[in-house]
Amino acid sequence: MKNPKASPISDRPNVRLSTRKKIVFAAIVMLMSLSVAEVFLRLVWQPPPPPDPFVGFSTSVPLLVQHQGPESTPTTVGINPAKLVWFNPQSFTAEKPKDTYRIVCLGGSTTYGRPFHDSTSFAGWLRQLLPKSDPSRNWEVINAGAISYASYRVAVVMEQFSPYDVDLFVVYTGQNEFLEWRTYGESLRDATLLPLVSSIALQTRLGQASQLFADRWISNEIPISGGGQRTELSGDVDEILNHSVGPSSYTRDDNWHRGVNRHLAFNLGRMQQIAAQSGAKLAIVIPDSNLRDCEPFKSEFSTGLATGKADEMLDGIATAKDMLAVGAVDDSIAILTSVVEAQPRHALAHYLLGKGLFERQQYDEAERHFRTAIDEDICPLRATSSVQSTIREFATSPGVICVDFAEHLSKNSLQQFGHRCYGAERFLDHVHPTIDSHGELAKLLIDSFHDAGIVATPVDPQTFAQTADAVHQSIDREQQGIAFRNLAKLTHWAGKFDEAIRHANDSLRLIDGDPESRYVLADSLAKTGQTEQAMQEFAELFEAGGFDRATFAYGDLLAQQGDLQRAKAYLLQAVLVSHGARQRAALESLGWVHQQLGEEDLAAECFAEAEKLN
Repeated sequence: MKNPKASPISDRPNVRLSTRKKIVFAAIVMLMSLSVAEVFLRLVWQPPPPPDPFVGFSTSVPLLVQHQGPESTPTTVGINPAKLVWFNPQSFTAEKPKDTYRIVCLGGSTTYGRPFHDSTSFAGWLRQLLPKSDPSRNWEVINAGAISYASYRVAVVMEQFSPYDVDLFVVYTGQNEFLEWRTYGESLRDATLLPLVSSIALQTRLGQASQLFADRWISNEIPISGGGQRTELSGDVDEILNHSVGPSSYTRDDNWHRGVNRHLAFNLGRMQQIAAQSGAKLAIVIPDSNLRDCEPFKSEFSTGLATGKADEMLDGIATAKDMLAVGAVDDSIAILTSVVEAQPRHALAHYLLGKGLFERQQYDEAERHFRTAIDEDICPLRATSSVQSTIREFATSPGVICVDFAEHLSKNSLQQFGHRCYGAERFLDHVHPTIDSHGELAKLLIDSFHDAGIVATPVDPQTFAQTADAVHQSIDREQQGIAFRNLAKLTHWAGKFDEAIRHANDSLRLIDGDPESRYVLADSLAKTGQTEQAMQEFAELFEAGGFDRATFAYGDLLAQQGDLQRAKAYLLQAVLVSHGARQRAALESLGWVHQQLGEEDLAAECFAEAEKLN
């Protein structure tokens, strides 16, 4: 019997696709599907700016306000007058004029121009230099730097400027990350990786939609702070320093530091997204600080050190500091080396060791200890190495213009002075650059803009020198003196009396007889053991009319010198003009003076009143 005729299908050979072909076919299908989805999303959806899932802000007045003039004039936008305690006054047209390149500079007090103002900031220098480097465009530079603003507040400022057709955002941030208290959950470690998607993905609607979903998932699911809610911050900056006398509120907290650095990484990614979604370029400045001429704000030994041993080491550090002052450098280095070997996290010991090694021209080792002093500062008001690393790593992202100010300072100092341990020649205080350093940063920015194809030519030396003359001539002498006075007050508050003396003298050279500057100078001299000079400055202060806050310091110093009758008069005045802790201290000192004079009833009365204030 014949076999039935085979069907045509069964006659076909059994064709199998190779694994490689299957993968290629699947990839083609996936790419086509993603392309269709991308086109669809571009037609129907515009992504909102990404939120910060880790901190929120209480209701506050808006930063930018619009002003509508007569019908024929354009609408202008300006900084809300209620915000001028933090920002420079700035204004611009809501609709960008033709052929205008709009640059918005963002950041903290360095961008603001502290301790001076906008005209001496790097933004002010850019405003002067850009038209000379490239007159083909109308350059508009807006200074949106805000005193004490950290990256999470800077990102909010960027959001508010993003609708106004900005061409380039310039961000200088990193110095204020530890100024305000926030709490972070354990999941921050993973959550902060989400916004650090490549800039190519963030240019697509699919990437933006994925990021938005991730942000919302973080906000809803991750226990970010106590009770699973975001840390709620006030509309304006509320510094930890405002709640303490000196840096006393700060304690060592490595976990919090790690959270702060991850939050910084998150906000840098967030700023990248805001810039990309508004069609603007983004330039990031790598910040740096005063290494050589700024003591740490607060130092601590490691936990578990016995009280007696801690006192012994503190005595050693104080002795080493005195030795440095009188030129006994080698003995000072020996003591400090012993301290840092036993307690490698004591910031002041590292700083003083750096000073000694610098005197011995061991510059590389000195720089290492100066930077360790910044990293171990319990009150970190300067960008730590981890903060710098976070910003530098982000600045390598595609499309981001990296402006390495820290590297520029390092190379320049090495070329000029043979070391990288820059100090007062570059910075007016712990973080704020000198006016000329602001100019160098502006020049460095323009060089980077030139490399990115934004500016036709870099700044030539002659143009820079002419601009520098114009900037310096525009400075108001009294305003400059007030700026140095503010620096003196800050460093005096922080217990950094040597620096306070320098800044107070700078202020008095510009504002002759300024009482507040003279008080800071006199008290700082007293605190550093320069009693004779302190007495002279106090005497001049009160001969010229006095200063209420100086009454306690002068009265106490007179008491220490045995001039009890004069001390009594000044301390009594201090009690009348003081409040709170200062009044209590004045009462206790006055009580002690009464005791020394045999006035027991008056002494008892003073001590009783002081006790009530406790």
